[in-house]
Amino acid sequence: MSSPNQSDPIPLHGELRGAAPIPWQALGPLAEPIKAILTLTQAPDAIAMQSVFAVASTATQGLVNVEALQGGVPLCVFLITVAQSGERKSACDGLATAAIKEVDQERERQYRRSKRLFEAKLAAFQKGLRRKTSSDFDVIEGGINDPNADLAPEPPLVPTILISDPTIEGLHRRLETGTPSIAVISDEGGQFFGGHSMKRENALKTVAGFCKLWDGAIFSKSRASSEPVVLYGKRVTLHLMVQPGVAQDVVGDPMMKDQGFLSRVLIAWPDSKIGSRKISKDPVYIAAKREAKVVLLAYNQRIKELHNLELPIHPETRADLDPRQLNLSDQARAKLEAFYNRVEYASNKGEAFEYMTGFAAKAPEMAARLAGVLTLYADEHASEITEEMMSNGIALMDWYLSEMIRIMDTGRPNEELCAAEELRLWLVNRWTGEFINKRTMMTRGPGHLRDGNTLDICTKKLVEHGWLVRGTGIQVIGGSNSQTFWRVVRPGVIA
Repeated sequence: MSSPNQSDPIPLHGELRGAAPIPWQALGPLAEPIKAILTLTQAPDAIAMQSVFAVASTATQGLVNVEALQGGVPLCVFLITVAQSGERKSACDGLATAAIKEVDQERERQYRRSKRLFEAKLAAFQKGLRRKTSSDFDVIEGGINDPNADLAPEPPLVPTILISDPTIEGLHRRLETGTPSIAVISDEGGQFFGGHSMKRENALKTVAGFCKLWDGAIFSKSRASSEPVVLYGKRVTLHLMVQPGVAQDVVGDPMMKDQGFLSRVLIAWPDSKIGSRKISKDPVYIAAKREAKVVLLAYNQRIKELHNLELPIHPETRADLDPRQLNLSDQARAKLEAFYNRVEYASNKGEAFEYMTGFAAKAPEMAARLAGVLTLYADEHASEITEEMMSNGIALMDWYLSEMIRIMDTGRPNEELCAAEELRLWLVNRWTGEFINKRTMMTRGPGHLRDGNTLDICTKKLVEHGWLVRGTGIQVIGGSNSQTFWRVVRPGVIA
């Protein structure tokens, strides 16, 4: 309890402000499927938005490059969605990606047939080689550049799109042997950030590799046993759903910032809806769910149509994309230039984007990418981004900029502060007594904090921030006298 003249304790870390509503008016043709997913899941709006945008990016990224202020850039986007367990991340992801999974299933069946045919042709080819004499091989070697030369058959490309948790080596191998347009989408993104790819010895390589893929740069890998493999014309969409604790580590990691990964990722951290959702028998709600399913049928059909389009492959390769450019209309370019000027000014010292200049610098390009995704989803034959679509892309980026400011303002609590915060929540919400001692915290506090050293660190932090006040004299706690104890401070409660 606190006395009337005692100041309130200091928070252990910055509080996350409430999220702004997503910009519905800017979602264009994706608004209806997003609303449909929300009707069926009652999840936070931003989770459905991120899930649908990831799928739309995957479906369109291989078709075009988009014109930005500095020239043509890939259409793909990288996204991270932050939400605790129970926010129905998996439900949103499942509904949004259903069409891609159906496409993958059909492609996998066709791939198995193609692979069996390839293996039969290869066996026949190798059998033919064994029958040739040494003089025959001289003829083959001399005519290797002949288009009619007897060359070994090539294996079919792995055609599936979705990857849930790759290492950077596995991703490189997949792009080397498979379709040039894929997606890393996972509703358990913590497995990615906590897995092999992001161990200390691999993290820098992984982050740098993903940055190259976002840029559309050459993606290469050196091998000790053979020549380096260099990949051109590959596209990858990234969407990782993570818990708040993982997000704090990612956002606060200097390496993520220094390598430019955070500058390339659109992050959404919506307010929780847990406790406000309910099952309703209201006829209006039941009718809305039926309508939502109809909307998703149309959305799934559109995603399948886009994935079934023939990708623009360079004529001298099997799987290097050579996409056309989706240009900006004159009005769209004027809009984007004005947005650039506004963001550039806000990146000055003392202005809104002072501490996130890397992300702000890429905001105009990301606005163009978002506008391009909306444009291609609406019409794969579109030749330019209209003023309306560019306005939508800019409005979306304004929302993501405000979201990044909100997230960065919370700071990054270290492990000690996180543990102290967990103990504080237990003391304030679960412990009903006015006083507490170490023995009681050891026996009744949060299980993984029940060791002497951890509790000493936590209590020290809570004392420093004013949540515990050292008591004097002797106090009966848990039926025993205690000389070392603290008074629990609960703001707003007067002793």
